[in-house]
Amino acid sequence: MINSDLKYIKKHYGEKFAHLCRDLFPTILETEGLLKDIITKHFAPSRNLYYDITKHGLVDDFKDFVYCFINLENDTMQSVGLSPEELLLQAGYILYPECQTEADIQKFIKYYASGEELCTFGGRRLTTCRVWFAVKENVDEIKRENFPHPTRQDEYGTSVISIQFSRTGNNYLSIKNRYNHMVNNPDATFSNDLDNIIPGLSQAFAQHYGLTINGGKNFEIPNYVQTSNGEFIKYNIEHDNIYCCANNIIVCNGEERQLPPEKFLLFDNYVLDLETSRVLPANAIDLKTNRVKSYLPPYRDAFIESLGEIKSAKRVLNKDGMKIILTPEEGEPVEIDLNNRNQIVGYSNTNVEIIGNDFLDYNTTLTTLSVPNAKEIGSNCLYFNTTLTTLDASNATKFGSGFLNNNNSLTTLYLPKAEIISNAFLYYNNSLRELYLPNVQFIDMLFLNHNTTLKKLYAPKLKTYSITNEYILNLIKKEISSDSLER
Repeated sequence: MINSDLKYIKKHYGEKFAHLCRDLFPTILETEGLLKDIITKHFAPSRNLYYDITKHGLVDDFKDFVYCFINLENDTMQSVGLSPEELLLQAGYILYPECQTEADIQKFIKYYASGEELCTFGGRRLTTCRVWFAVKENVDEIKRENFPHPTRQDEYGTSVISIQFSRTGNNYLSIKNRYNHMVNNPDATFSNDLDNIIPGLSQAFAQHYGLTINGGKNFEIPNYVQTSNGEFIKYNIEHDNIYCCANNIIVCNGEERQLPPEKFLLFDNYVLDLETSRVLPANAIDLKTNRVKSYLPPYRDAFIESLGEIKSAKRVLNKDGMKIILTPEEGEPVEIDLNNRNQIVGYSNTNVEIIGNDFLDYNTTLTTLSVPNAKEIGSNCLYFNTTLTTLDASNATKFGSGFLNNNNSLTTLYLPKAEIISNAFLYYNNSLRELYLPNVQFIDMLFLNHNTTLKKLYAPKLKTYSITNEYILNLIKKEISSDSLER
């Protein structure tokens, strides 16, 4: 007969995860209910959990994490002799005094490259968190330009860190990286474990600053957030310290909240207000009252602006997820396709003519974008998206910098009216094989900077370019024979 714990785990986490647990924890399974209690307390039900643990090579870490709760001893915390400042100095850091004002926080923005600043610098963080900054003693010797391919734990990324504890009873810890969103899980640097910086630092912070630090057990999974009660939840998007998850769940400063489904639909980092048909940023909802905040500070979002004034909204369920159909005051309906985790995978809008900066810049799941009447597309459009395979921007004449910077899925692209291609166009793409730009006249630097697969580039009117990729440069010289070309 199947073990009752495995039966429960199979139902809520999937068969493969149940098999993994059976293989890893035969001894724990001998005590009925024990493994079930550990798993359900620390992992929100998800059929993605098995794949996310195995694809990232975390099986051994996961095993150690679970066994921590079997071997956990409730020892009284031993006194530590050194202060956090003294311990961090041994690790090569200067720990600055706790930030008491917004001005204290802003002193550290000088250490962050343009476009990589923490959301913390946007204000209001001190109302929810206690904030410290630690800076490497040799920080002036660590240059951003020396790290063209950043990784979270490299010397630059960890040379300036922000150590933040939520003001809740169990002080949820987040260690912020200097790269911010240029790397994976930047808000879990050192796995959110102070002892990974130098042993004893967790106890030192707890004792010297009166903190109750959440037990992370030195375990993390990419794209999962750990709540203040120790539960891991897979998130879709993190923006401004708000983690937007499936099932209308938001995690903010370690606290988990579920928006009432009869009032709101959470998708990506947006909320559809079902009573008013308005699309709002996720931080427009008061998570204590489940109401739209009475005062919303000035906020510009290119995706919301592209929708126009909405008259009505309806949802249509399908086998893959859901379609949102927004009917504007003027123009044709706008369609937004969502997968079964409420992530945006398709967007069609025939009304929008100008797409502003940072349009869906944090989205990583969009595969189809249709904006056939857009004449101009701003900077950092779909900056972090890797998945787009179909694009209709047939009337766009200008593309801003950072357009689809991280995309690696487009194989053919036709932009018939494009005249200006700005900096870092498809910077990381290494899948594009055919690119048709019949009217382009100017291409800025870092154009297809990593691409070595392009076979056809049609740009007969190209006059000026500044390209550093030798492969693309040679292709241009080969494909385009014109005395009017300028570098």
